[in-house]
Amino acid sequence: MAHLKGNLHVHTTFSDGHLTPLEMAGIYRDLGYDFIAITDHEYMAKKAYFDLFPLELEGIMVFEGIELEPVQISYHHTLRIKGEGETLHVLCHPDSYRLSIKDVNKRIKKFNEVGLGKIDAVEVTDRGFYTPFYDTPEIDLPKIASDDAHDEHSCGKTWIDVNAKREKDSIIRAVKAGDFEIGLLSGRRREKKIAGGGD
Repeated sequence: MAHLKGNLHVHTTFSDGHLTPLEMAGIYRDLGYDFIAITDHEYMAKKAYFDLFPLELEGIMVFEGIELEPVQISYHHTLRIKGEGETLHVLCHPDSYRLSIKDVNKRIKKFNEVGLGKIDAVEVTDRGFYTPFYDTPEIDLPKIASDDAHDEHSCGKTWIDVNAKREKDSIIRAVKAGDFEIGLLSGRRREKKIAGGGD
């Protein structure tokens, strides 16, 4: 198993990001990341977006992703990230909706019921800033940190350190199992929290 650093929420010029997919991948590679997921907004994506994948850049693995806005759960942004055979669904930044823990769990339950897939993890960051209120065992899913990056200045604030083979499906399975740590960059200080753990 390898110790892999990644970010699963990145936007590009194919939606509301400022850099192309290859530019974003290059920035993360140069920051020492092993993988990212390009997750542009579904409502903005055109066919050309899906023709990007598989996207290859030496030194970094790039996942195909999309950020859904399912009406069934009040347009709550939800990532769908594809591996070779596995698919990962992540409930995005509940802090931006100012949700209670109860409401987060309701949205997870609703998503799971309406045939869109199954929520596998929840973000405990909002645009790269840690939101500890949601890092609680009351939400019984792995918790990830992500940048939700839109430009070069929003890259590298957060990450997940995954214990997995250097394969997309292996990484997704590790995230689903909670076999990772989250990393948060705050000034010059790094903090790590075990996925799924509370304060």
